[in-house]
Amino acid sequence: MLTKTYSAIDLLDKVLEFIEMTPNSNEWNLQSLKSNLPRQIRFRQIEALLNAFFAKNASASLLNKATSIFSNQRKISINFLLSGKFLNDRAIDDYANLLDLIKSFVAKESGNVDQSKQIRVEQLTFIFPKLIDFKRQIRNLLTFNSGWLEASSTTSVFSIFLTNSISNNLIGKYDELDKVLELFINPKSLIFTEEELIAKFNFPTEDLSSVDADFM
Repeated sequence: MLTKTYSAIDLLDKVLEFIEMTPNSNEWNLQSLKSNLPRQIRFRQIEALLNAFFAKNASASLLNKATSIFSNQRKISINFLLSGKFLNDRAIDDYANLLDLIKSFVAKESGNVDQSKQIRVEQLTFIFPKLIDFKRQIRNLLTFNSGWLEASSTTSVFSIFLTNSISNNLIGKYDELDKVLELFINPKSLIFTEEELIAKFNFPTEDLSSVDADFM
């Protein structure tokens, strides 16, 4: 049996799934989720992954900030990630691979852009939430028809077929975006096994698939 591993994109995907299920940020704490076990488990998974990717391997200043953030029932920990504020606690040198990717991508798309000025952390912080929002928009398009239970009429089937024919063109086309977001969140290319997350970061051990099935 292969060991399950988690990257920063796995963390981000879990966060986006969770906020789609729980859009009210006031409910992003264990107390509010106590009556909904599937969401609570997802939230605990996010807590563990945030601690793994940020607290353990952070600088002293970031660790102190992360500890204060996480101690408040993790209520703003999701915002801490999505806002990109964590970027301000890192040096621009931490993002050498990301900067190389940005410069090569821009040069490939347009050789007329002046790249002589040094990229600053503040500029990365500005575009990160925009890229996150774009990823959320793509996810919404790919799941646009997930609410249909069945479609029997010709017009309903037409609507599904038409929208699917468009959104299906996006499948597999945003790997580049995920690669970039991974470099933003996880410039050291850290990978955690599920066993390590359970042992060191209190990652939930419940079988989420079974919990989801029982809760329905």
